[in-house]
Amino acid sequence: MQLAIEFINLPALARNLARRHELIVTLTWRDFRARFLGTFGGIFWAVIQPLIMMTVYTLIFSTILGVKFGNTDSPFTFAVYLLCGMLPWTAFSEAFGASTGLVRANTNLVKRVVFPLEVLPLNLALAGAIQQVIGFLLLIPLAWIVSGKLYPTILFFPIIMIPQLLISCGIYWLWASLSVFFPDLRNLTVLLTSVLTFLTPIFYPLTLVPEKFRIILYLNPFTYLVTMYRQVFMDGVLPGPVGFLKLTLICLAVFMFGYFWFMRTKKGFADVL
Repeated sequence: MQLAIEFINLPALARNLARRHELIVTLTWRDFRARFLGTFGGIFWAVIQPLIMMTVYTLIFSTILGVKFGNTDSPFTFAVYLLCGMLPWTAFSEAFGASTGLVRANTNLVKRVVFPLEVLPLNLALAGAIQQVIGFLLLIPLAWIVSGKLYPTILFFPIIMIPQLLISCGIYWLWASLSVFFPDLRNLTVLLTSVLTFLTPIFYPLTLVPEKFRIILYLNPFTYLVTMYRQVFMDGVLPGPVGFLKLTLICLAVFMFGYFWFMRTKKGFADVL
């Protein structure tokens, strides 16, 4: 009963993270800059990477393989739809892989009783979110060029990022903890990420999937997130309020469970490491 009460104690969770906000901001900016530190392009790689990614994938899937979204063969339209899926998925998958070695890479902090280890997975999600926002800001003029107008629904994309951040943090907390006790999880994560990449409608429209197999994709929360991003950028349609609320509640549950799991298990990290 006590465990259940701790699990659903969202106000206590929020207060704990709010107390660490200065540390979270500092570490998040450090982690974001560390991705490009020492490189010739520096932080400009945050802009260059999505542009290169868009060009390569558009060339392969739209031009060579002939995949298209909607009723147009334009590679530019494909590029917009592709980036609506690639940007959030890349932000998630890169941090997902990094979470498996997160605690072991900070063994010195594990030994410090006063250091709040729970902020480390949170920083991964926020650093990825910064790069995703940069990518979406680049996507806005491209979407304007393709459609000939800007939909006001584009302003809704930060709202869609909320459930994405919730479920990402929850998974990172869970995975960071499990990888301490099961080091082989790193290899499983690489395989799992590859499989989930193709079980998310990033490179293809959901309509191309046979009806009997779509249930598999519907079990993936990123299927709904990618669809919502495409709706606000390309269709000028807001996500349905009921569907968005259900998705947010599911993501919130994962967020709370991941945090609860991490806080309950972090006391044993020092014994393993």
